[in-house]
Amino acid sequence: MNEKNLVLPLSRLPPLDEFLDALKIKPTGLAAQLFTGVYNQLFAWSTDLRTQYDQYYCVEYPTFAAYLELVHEIYLDPAELEKAHILKIKSPGGVLEEAYDDNVQDTVIACVRKLENSHED
Repeated sequence: MNEKNLVLPLSRLPPLDEFLDALKIKPTGLAAQLFTGVYNQLFAWSTDLRTQYDQYYCVEYPTFAAYLELVHEIYLDPAELEKAHILKIKSPGGVLEEAYDDNVQDTVIACVRKLENSHED
């Protein structure tokens, strides 16, 4: 897999207001504008590989895992394969860009995982 891609296995896609709230960002102001862009990168503009497989590739590949491995070189644990959404984010940019000194990718991913875990309990 290309290092510039980010893969997020999720059971559900959080709404924008929940995402901003989890990051402790008020829904108005500059931070909300900036992180609405982050939200879009993660949840709106990403490719949902499960949906893509179900719509187009399920007849070509015997399993979802085989599709991920052979086409995208993505290897996931069985528990992650069960998630409803497997999001592939190509070259995260802006404040998520790893080359950006003050990038917040780890913070945002931790927040998304926390949201995910809070809805699985």
